[in-house]
Amino acid sequence: MRAIIGLSLAACCLMCLSGCGGSSSANYGKLSLLSVSGAVTLDGKPLPEAVVTFDSEDGQFSYGLTDASGRFSLQFDSVKSGAIPGKKTVRISTTRKILGLNTEEEGGGEEGRSEGAAATTTARPIELVPVRYNKKSELSVDVSPDKTHFEFPLVSK
Repeated sequence: MRAIIGLSLAACCLMCLSGCGGSSSANYGKLSLLSVSGAVTLDGKPLPEAVVTFDSEDGQFSYGLTDASGRFSLQFDSVKSGAIPGKKTVRISTTRKILGLNTEEEGGGEEGRSEGAAATTTARPIELVPVRYNKKSELSVDVSPDKTHFEFPLVSK
């Protein structure tokens, strides 16, 4: 009886796995992605290593990381660059972590620190960007074929 149960479980596992092994590629052509870039300054100086997200109301977002000059280009996901046209809330943070962008470990999210044992031994990074530009962002843009470059001159006070 155990052998029959074991074989049945193995067969079920094989059927499930065979459906998961195929290549599932997104159809990027239907998304109308636009190449979006820009720059971020804080008090007149370039803001390096800041995560910039363009958030849609439906929860989808594109993201980028500023370089030493404060410049960024948005990624739609880990494969494709760009952003979907439309109204976006812009969030800029020096503590937010996005897997594959500025960290190899999951965690951090809104608070900017990794979860787990290591997080308890390290100090929480200090957010340099005021909350009005990140968690409670007042920044919004409308991405369109005519408008794909954005400048964000932030002020700390």
